[in-house]
Amino acid sequence: MEAMREIEALVAFEGRIAGSDAERRAAEHLAGRLRSLGREAEVQPISVWPNYALTHMLHALLAVVGSLVSVASPLAGVLIVAFALLSAVGDMTGTLFLVRRLTGRRASQNVVSSEDGDKPGTLVLVAHYDAARAGAIFAPRLAERRAALAQRLRLPIGLGGAFTIAMLVVLLCTGLRLLGVDSLLVSIVQFVPTILLVLAVPALADIQVSSPVPGAADNASGVAAVLELARRYGGELDHLDLTVLFTGAEESMSLGMREWLRSQRSRLPGERTLVLNFDKVANGTVRYAAKEGLVVAAAHDPEIVGICDDIAAGDDGGRFGARPVVGRATSDALLARARGYRSITLSCLSALDYQPNHHQPTDTPDRVDPEALERALAFSSELIERVDDELGPELEHPS
Repeated sequence: MEAMREIEALVAFEGRIAGSDAERRAAEHLAGRLRSLGREAEVQPISVWPNYALTHMLHALLAVVGSLVSVASPLAGVLIVAFALLSAVGDMTGTLFLVRRLTGRRASQNVVSSEDGDKPGTLVLVAHYDAARAGAIFAPRLAERRAALAQRLRLPIGLGGAFTIAMLVVLLCTGLRLLGVDSLLVSIVQFVPTILLVLAVPALADIQVSSPVPGAADNASGVAAVLELARRYGGELDHLDLTVLFTGAEESMSLGMREWLRSQRSRLPGERTLVLNFDKVANGTVRYAAKEGLVVAAAHDPEIVGICDDIAAGDDGGRFGARPVVGRATSDALLARARGYRSITLSCLSALDYQPNHHQPTDTPDRVDPEALERALAFSSELIERVDDELGPELEHPS
């Protein structure tokens, strides 16, 4: 299977974390693969702050210090915790970098291949090609327990959401102290999230110093899917020019996508641009993100989600096993949606809606299920064709 060979070729660039030489060489490889399909391709350099774990470790430390200081000086405590929360939320949503600017810049790059035709709209197929660092907090047993708990409670709160809630509770308690409310109950309520933030410090430090993972499922599988879809649909759609975007530094909070969107402000109007993001399509059955967000879940384009719903409902044989999910992480599609583009993320996940080898050394090509890749390709092919047929004509005369 060609897609499996693409995965193996990308995984061969060991240690392709954001800002690394391996990431740069992987980008050059992907540009070559696009050119072999008869497409023009460009490696676009960008400058990023890739150390997300260090950034949020500093946020946690600031919040803990603010919590402790508030006992003696409530005003100082409120100011410290408020700054930590503002910086953390701004960082997680990609809207404001404060503490991150202290953590060092590195060179990264995106790989872009555009058709630049005269069709009324543009379809952007996106997959990140960088790999993540491992960490004990991503251990398979812990990940499975978190997924099972979230499914049981019907409350898909991810690690970022829990981190933010902990800081928010600390801020509220320090605010009460500032108002003169200094009771045992306030101390108890403040103590619990403060301890959670203390525990977050070594967990984030562990990620910062851990080795890069192979990244077969996350996200060489997404890259392989996009290459195959570019081969199938390049120049073949009636209403949409096809752009391929392989983003760097995605594992550092979608930094590559952030820089690409900044470069497209005047070139690709939001109402005429659709973004399909492929992330982890290597195991399980098809999932499409109706909503995504590390802090607050934002809805993806209702028309694209509606087409996905229709494809899933019409899957009488259960070929795709597709269903909507609420994604509790950052994604390239989420950033695109926040900038006004019509977007969605496609994945393949387990019955508990998680990726078994996520951010683990076991995320290797031999753990990839070729049938999952085929499901993702079949589902996305039907989605692309229907988007072109049903939404494409509207782009000629957008409202």
